[in-house]
Amino acid sequence: MTDKYTFGDNERASARLRKLADLYEFDMRDLLNRLRLPYAPRLAIDLGCGPGYSTEILCEALSPIAIVGLDSSERYIVEARHRCNFKIRFEIHDVTCAPFPVELPDLLFCRFLLTHLRHPDQALATWAAVSAPGAYLIIHETERMETDHPALARYYELLSQLQDHYGQSLEIGKELEKHFKDGMWQLIASESRVLRKPAAKMAELHLENLATWRHDPFALNNFSAGEVDSLELSLRNIAYGVDSAGYVLNTAKQIAAVNTRN
Repeated sequence: MTDKYTFGDNERASARLRKLADLYEFDMRDLLNRLRLPYAPRLAIDLGCGPGYSTEILCEALSPIAIVGLDSSERYIVEARHRCNFKIRFEIHDVTCAPFPVELPDLLFCRFLLTHLRHPDQALATWAAVSAPGAYLIIHETERMETDHPALARYYELLSQLQDHYGQSLEIGKELEKHFKDGMWQLIASESRVLRKPAAKMAELHLENLATWRHDPFALNNFSAGEVDSLELSLRNIAYGVDSAGYVLNTAKQIAAVNTRN
């Protein structure tokens, strides 16, 4: 069974990824700056790059000699090629499958990707096999989403149920470290950081996602259409400032590891 990306790859989903990149840009740059890599990467790979927003930040922050974004969505890759500068290369590829259409990278980066994979341990093994010995792997995933607003809390409940159905985990960050116990990757940093995000901005993102996954077969068969309609209205009110919801506390798990393969 192929991993299912429940948030889609249409024009609306792409616009959401632009908002996501803006909302988490500071956190991504901060993560990359704190790592203080001893050298500029020879070849950096952005795993599950989407339309290339994270790839651009990766390129600016680390100044790699070469950088490639990989994603299984042809639509996103075409968009990234049209939008990004000539220094960044993009290829259509399922990042859970080897071999990669590039030479051995010495840095791999992924953000909000493992949450969509049924077998993160297998993905990590694949990335170890296709990267250079001593390569760095940098990961940013969600560990926890906390809110006092009932509509946002319910959204996270339903999304978690949907992802669980497909063998995925909304809060994959809680269990990430256990996937590094086989020795292929050696953890050099693992930190949980609480990111305080405006609920209105988060609701904007969730509205775009809800518009896609509400039509998923599992959602149609298991979630009340009336409740989803009500939830959509509540999220819209939060996003537009009609209803004040304060902040969402997004605890992020940020990991850096080194490929131990000789």
